[in-house]
Amino acid sequence: MMKKRIFALSMALLCLVSTVLALVSCADADKGNANNNEVKNDLEHLNGLDFGGEDVTFIIAEADGDTFHRRSIYIDEEDTDGDAVNEKLYARNMWVQELLDVNIVMGHSEDQNVKTMIGAQLMAGSDDYDVIAARQYDDIQLALDGVILDLNTLDQYGADYIKWDREYWATNYIDALSFGDKTFWLTGDLCLRYTGGYYAMFVNTPLYDTILKPKYGSIYDVVRNKDWTYDTLISMVSDCYEDDGDDKVGIEDQIGLMLPVWDNTNGLAISAGVVFTRYDEYGTPSNNVTAGNSTLISFMEKCNELIKTKGVYSFNPPSCSYQEAMRYFSNGTVVFVAGRLNQAELYLRQMEDDYYVIPYPMLNKEQGTYYTGVHDAINIYGINYNIDDERIARTAATLEAMAYGSYKDVRPEYYDSCLKFKYTRDTEAAEMIDIMHDNVYTDFVFIWQFSADMNRLGYFLRENVAKSNPTSSIKKYVKSWDTGLENILGRIDEIE
Repeated sequence: MMKKRIFALSMALLCLVSTVLALVSCADADKGNANNNEVKNDLEHLNGLDFGGEDVTFIIAEADGDTFHRRSIYIDEEDTDGDAVNEKLYARNMWVQELLDVNIVMGHSEDQNVKTMIGAQLMAGSDDYDVIAARQYDDIQLALDGVILDLNTLDQYGADYIKWDREYWATNYIDALSFGDKTFWLTGDLCLRYTGGYYAMFVNTPLYDTILKPKYGSIYDVVRNKDWTYDTLISMVSDCYEDDGDDKVGIEDQIGLMLPVWDNTNGLAISAGVVFTRYDEYGTPSNNVTAGNSTLISFMEKCNELIKTKGVYSFNPPSCSYQEAMRYFSNGTVVFVAGRLNQAELYLRQMEDDYYVIPYPMLNKEQGTYYTGVHDAINIYGINYNIDDERIARTAATLEAMAYGSYKDVRPEYYDSCLKFKYTRDTEAAEMIDIMHDNVYTDFVFIWQFSADMNRLGYFLRENVAKSNPTSSIKKYVKSWDTGLENILGRIDEIE
């Protein structure tokens, strides 16, 4: 094991000069990068590190055919294409490489999960990759396989560089991923899809203003006044639906709400205040997806009512894709569509009509807070357990610097400039997006529900929310979920 470093004054002065040079060099290319005082104060635990130009190699699991995960980590200069976010990402990597003298390498990237790609190799001891950039919903299991390093042990490798209590890491999310004194996965500003993956509703501006605004007022005021609930949505959907004459809800009608009843259902549950995990006085989690969870039952009943409301076009992929849903919305025949914030960049940039952006509704006014769920295909970053001490050190330092650089330069461009303004159509949308950001919620069972041990808990709401008797459906599975959670906690506890 490498011993912790003790820096002499001369070394501190030398590294300060090196940092200044690195920052000046980077600032010439991109004046948005962090200045020296910020680096000295915020990243002083990285000062003086020099890893001799060695590689830090990533394997990336993409999602849904987009490039958010890959772009978050690595982009070639020639592929920036004049895009402001891409240019910030490229400049961030140049800065990190010069700061630490490392070489950031995209070793592999595919639109499938890491466990399928190289799970067996990792379990056999493969050290081909330093960072496992996994998809939460189907790769989280890798931690149980013992191939992801427990980040609470970094000091044992002379690598105690990751400070996930800092604002550039999603601390609450990381804590929810963790159990006891073991932490395997990181996410936050380093992942474009973390912020872009907020569940949100888009509202056709001219249709809303013509049909609904005279009765309900500004949709943003509805949200501000805490009147944006399931009952309000159901009422609005009924008011704006127009049938094409066949007395059957179809895509030829003017749709009140286009609702993909798949992963959006999990996001709707979070927004309705459903809590998936109970914690005892010692912080030990237990399953809260039970028939005794009154909020869960009320949500399933209200969501069932919404789906059966005339004017709601609901579907499960692949009968209609998310891209198709956004296309119908773009064509001006849909008033509300449920989706994710980053879909504005993917599908709505060429839309002729303006649109509002609002959070998912609360269950009722008594809830009082608009909670936001994050799409389960976000990247979570882990360090390969099989790599040696020296590689662990430079990998940890690189992840920390990349996260900080994203917070200082990439996130302001992506979140403040693009998501709030470039990909929206009015200034008030920024306030709505801040509401989402300020109230992100998750918990242990919600994150781990896709683990193989949990007997398809992650798909339970997706497959049962439209059924009329949620209590009996839950009772059928709850024992297996409780057992699965016990197995997960036991396996984590056994990891050395």
